[in-house]
Formats: sequence, structure tokens, C-alpha cells
Amino acid sequence: MKTTLLVILVVTLTCLAVTVAYNAAPSPSTSTVLAKGEAPLDGTNPPHAVDISGKVIPESSAMQPDKPIILSKDSNDPKWGELKPEATFDHTKHNTDVTHTLDGKTLTACVYCHHTEQPMPVVGKPYLKKSERNEVLTAGQLETSKQAVNSCRHCHFQEATAPTDEFPPKSVKYPREMGVPPSGKLSNDNAYHIKCLSCHDAAIKRDPKLKPPQGCGDCHVKKT
Repeated sequence: MKTTLLVILVVTLTCLAVTVAYNAAPSPSTSTVLAKGEAPLDGTNPPHAVDISGKVIPESSAMQPDKPIILSKDSNDPKWGELKPEATFDHTKHNTDVTHTLDGKTLTACVYCHHTEQPMPVVGKPYLKKSERNEVLTAGQLETSKQAVNSCRHCHFQEATAPTDEFPPKSVKYPREMGVPPSGKLSNDNAYHIKCLSCHDAAIKRDPKLKPPQGCGDCHVKKT
């Protein structure tokens, strides 16, 4: 009887020791798994876009960028790799100078690019679905609300990112009167090109003397 109790006690203590050791051992953390496999969703290498001083643009912020942003730093796809020749976007210039606007008279609305930062639906734009703000984003609204504005890559991930239920956003079919083809896969790279080129095309139509970037070499300038 004593022998039986002794055996039971030994087995119990052994199981207890194994349990404690297992719980004390570090579980496979995200970083450990990622070191052996792929990067986190949408990657951290490269990080989100940087400005010309090298400062990383956060995924969301209530502060407007004060220096031009190197959008090409934000792209990562199998064709072009991590870094393409520099493509710089001056947020301040496009936000404060009417020369860099659609009609040359009024400042471009924040929601022209930050299209989720407004209530839905938007009149004349049935292809816009996602809303992340109860009021239309303006510089004044941002100052008052202090609600952070999401960067483009918050939704438009890199080309190299594995597809999920929400990414990439579904290809958009625009109203026929717009006369533009479907958007195609809305990675961040594609979203940038659609938005930039459509605005530049409109600017040239209103004033042929303007020379906004249109060709690859106009934006992707190699440093010598």
C-alpha cells in the first residue's frame, strides 16, 4: 500500500514539474515565428514611407507631414523590390498651393486622397465604401478633433503582402461617365499611381503650360 502511494506521489510530482517547466518556457512569440517565416502583415521592411530627412511616416497621425514624402520607400513588390529610384510627394505644396490642384482655383480637399476620412456614401462616388470618420476631414477638422488620419498603406498594402479577406481592396469599377478603366489590384503602389496621374492629367487639361510628372522618369529620379 505504501509502495503504491509512493509511486502515485512520484508520478504526480513529475507531472507537476513538467507542467511548471512548460509554462515557464517562453512561448513562440510573433518575432520568433517571423524570424523563421514571413514578415508581419504588410511588412516592416521597408517601413511605411519616409520623408526626405529619413523620418518614418507613421501608419496614422494627427500631425501633417512637414517635409516631402518618399513614396517609393513605401513600395515592395516582386518586380521592383524594396527601393525604386526616389519618388517624392510634397504634401504641404499640394495642400496649400492652388497651382497644384485640380482646378487651379481651390485647394484640393483632404478627402481627394484620404477618401476613407469622410462619412459614406459620397455623392457621385458609389465606388467608395469604407468610412473611418464621422465628419469630412479638413485641416480645421483635424485640428479640432485630433483624430489621427490613416496613411495610404493602412489599407493599401504592399504588392508583396499575402492576400487576406480585406486586402487587396476589390478592384473598382468607376461610373461610365468618368471614362476610366477599372482600377485593378489596389496595392499601395497602384493606388499611388492612379491618384497622382489622374490629378496630373486633369491639371494639364486645364493648363497645358503646366508640367506635372507623368512619365516614370519624372518621379523616379535616380540620384547621380
